[in-house]
Amino acid sequence: MTVAQLNRLIDGQILYNQHRSLFYMHEGNALRGPSPEMTYWLTQRSPELLLMLQSLKRQHEYTAFVTGVAAKTLHQFVSVNQYIHFQSDHLGELTQLYDRLFTRIQKLFQNQTMSESILNILLQQHYGHLRDFLIRTNGRTMFAKYAESEFTFWIPCEEYTPELQAKLLGLDIARLQEPVLDVGCGAGARLVGYLRSLGIEAYGTDRLAEKGTGVTQGDWLETTFKEGAWGTIISHMAFSNHFIHHHLKADGHIHEYAHKYMELLRAIRPGGSFIYSPCLPFMEKLLDIQAGYRVEHIQSSKGYEATKITRLRS
Repeated sequence: MTVAQLNRLIDGQILYNQHRSLFYMHEGNALRGPSPEMTYWLTQRSPELLLMLQSLKRQHEYTAFVTGVAAKTLHQFVSVNQYIHFQSDHLGELTQLYDRLFTRIQKLFQNQTMSESILNILLQQHYGHLRDFLIRTNGRTMFAKYAESEFTFWIPCEEYTPELQAKLLGLDIARLQEPVLDVGCGAGARLVGYLRSLGIEAYGTDRLAEKGTGVTQGDWLETTFKEGAWGTIISHMAFSNHFIHHHLKADGHIHEYAHKYMELLRAIRPGGSFIYSPCLPFMEKLLDIQAGYRVEHIQSSKGYEATKITRLRS
């Protein structure tokens, strides 16, 4: 087995279960399981797999491999439901969980041949650990509906055309104060690319973004937005959507989002604006001219409204 084969095996396993709910139980077990390829390698060619794991440890590449598996798993969780949220230390926690799994597999290889029944028991225990991890990091309420059906319902992040995003946000391209930051720009950072193609100094950040020109990968709750650093901050169907979700969620991170909202406002230069949709009336009502902000609502399309908050002074 090669490293490339091992990574393809892991990717195939994640893909195999991507539509199956981790929380739906049948006779006490999750209706998830090993892919045919995983079953084959673990039951028929386990010595080769064991040698590969041992080789990764000898070459000091094992930790990076396990961390990569954990990162792929987190990415899959977020791809299924954009409102699932993880902090930076959660990657380390999940990495430890996968390290325990691979360590148990190696011990089983050394003592006996891996049968399908033993493999299923091992994975069911692993799925239980994953459920506990999700509940511990995101609360139990979010996953209640996932226990009702074998198949997951998806709440993915969608990326609209940059022209539509600019229209819905009511952006006056000719008068945008630079630099511009798109918070929650999406994996493709389409609006950032569009603005840069027009000669505007634009940047973007998103936890799913691929690093590129003007684009960084990051969680906005763990990103520090320097005061007075930006001429315009925009966010289409991103930051405020998540803020509303946590505002309505019984165990949501409402205080963290409220603090980050105010931090974003302070990150605007005097005369600059924070433009976002959907609106956040429960926060906007706290702002007025005396506080140094002007709140406007933009009717950019029939039945669609965005908010523009202008910072009046430093």
